Amino acid sequence: MKSSDNLTPRRKQIWDIVRVLVPRKMRWFFEGHPKMRGQLWYAERKLLYETIRTHRPKLCFEIGTWRGGGSTLFVSQALFENGSGMVHTVEIDKGFYDEAVSNYRTHLPHLIPHVSFHLGDFREIYKPILEEMKSLDFLILDGAEDPRQTLDQYTFFLPYIKSGTVLMVHDWFTEKTTLLKPVLENAEEWEITNVLEPPVSVGLAILTKK
Repeated sequence: MKSSDNLTPRRKQIWDIVRVLVPRKMRWFFEGHPKMRGQLWYAERKLLYETIRTHRPKLCFEIGTWRGGGSTLFVSQALFENGSGMVHTVEIDKGFYDEAVSNYRTHLPHLIPHVSFHLGDFREIYKPILEEMKSLDFLILDGAEDPRQTLDQYTFFLPYIKSGTVLMVHDWFTEKTTLLKPVLENAEEWEITNVLEPPVSVGLAILTKK
């Protein structure tokens, strides 16, 4: 099961009829917010949300907000339910950034205290924040389908990763992670705690720094 964004027009009509029979939480993982488009599949959203609820991180980072209805939504909702925590999310496309900020102000104002939206290059935006905070609790790596970019992003955050930091790597089995995946798999300081595989995911790994 992917998400409601992946439904054909015919299946969307069927879903609109039967959705009221689906438990609210299950429906939320499948739909996200009906007014906001978001990536990630059902199982990926559920694992991400449950990881945040379990580990209760205070300081989270991701690169790529897109429209705000994907990982940003499920992380910030989990932080809201935890009662504390902030996710910093950066988007380089001004159109997507403006749409995401507007979406949260209009549809999800209760989550705004748990989301800090940034526009620009992640290195320029995040460097002063990380220098001040010294470390982070949770990191999402889910950028472009570019293995060098993925490895470079990991390297950028590495000095601020501490014992107990949780790392989520999306597209674990695709070209995107071909450089980073062996680094993490062969590093004694990382424990792979969960991996979602096809057909429920394109690959999503959760790791914890020992």
